[in-house]
Amino acid sequence: MEGFDVNISPDKVRLPIFGGIDLSETVITAWIMMAAIIIAAVIVRIVVIRRFKTVPGGAQNVVEIMIDGVNKFSNSVLHDKGKTIAAYILTIAMFIFLSSLTELFGFRAPAADLNFTIGISSISFVLIYAYGFFYKGFLGRLKWFLKPKAFMLPINVVTQAVIPVSLSFRLFGNMFAGLIVMDLVYSAMHYFAVGIPALLSIYFNLFHVGIQTYIFVLLTLSFIREAVE
Repeated sequence: MEGFDVNISPDKVRLPIFGGIDLSETVITAWIMMAAIIIAAVIVRIVVIRRFKTVPGGAQNVVEIMIDGVNKFSNSVLHDKGKTIAAYILTIAMFIFLSSLTELFGFRAPAADLNFTIGISSISFVLIYAYGFFYKGFLGRLKWFLKPKAFMLPINVVTQAVIPVSLSFRLFGNMFAGLIVMDLVYSAMHYFAVGIPALLSIYFNLFHVGIQTYIFVLLTLSFIREAVE
């Protein structure tokens, strides 16, 4: 299609610091979103949590509902071990979802960058093994690779090695596909890109992003459950 061009790698932006450094658009977006989440968390900690009351109301209700919901979701997968991972699940879910909303303002979503998805998948992979070693012990976790029989060792090693690959490519593929679809719509409609793109963006930038965020955190919890059971 004439005028249609989508690169797997995001565009680079040159920052005038240290003599000029090139950063991808998605890295800058992710940094801005991280800063916004940190600032918001500090404000909630200082303004809301310090004023918690026995009978909740207003902002306290919102915070408690959010925390309680994440705890219940984590416990539904990990049972009594869920509360220890709930903070990470909430953080990574907010990071993926909120950073992807920047696409509504014309920026490329960080999750549509393979480097971003590999980064957060690697963090989840480290946590999976951290939980496995903590609850099963170092030797106990290593013995898993010999189950049900010792000849399964190579297969089990490959199975574990593809976990971060699976997490990162699944999220990237789905987010990048949404980006391509939206760009195709805008490219095909040209000057008539009014109305229909707005309706599609509600799906691809809200509902679709929510689904992919949910799948990512659910898979992370599922892999952790496999490591501790």
